[in-house]
Amino acid sequence: MSRIIEYINPCFPDKKWFRCKIKNETYSSPHRENVELWRDDKMINADYYKELAELQDKSTAEYYASKTRWDNYTGD
Repeated sequence: MSRIIEYINPCFPDKKWFRCKIKNETYSSPHRENVELWRDDKMINADYYKELAELQDKSTAEYYASKTRWDNYTGD
């Protein structure tokens, strides 16, 4: 299970903040309960989020595959 880390946010040094990282996504909040809810949702609905990521990867691949020599926009 992903750990929730307590830290001091440099922008708000008078409050404790909490964060949790799952894969490449990080959620932070001054309320531990919010971080716990986010983490639990990501864990319980892991199959749903995996499907969303796969759809996003497929749509991005399709977009770049549709580019021609004359409209070769890469987003960079």
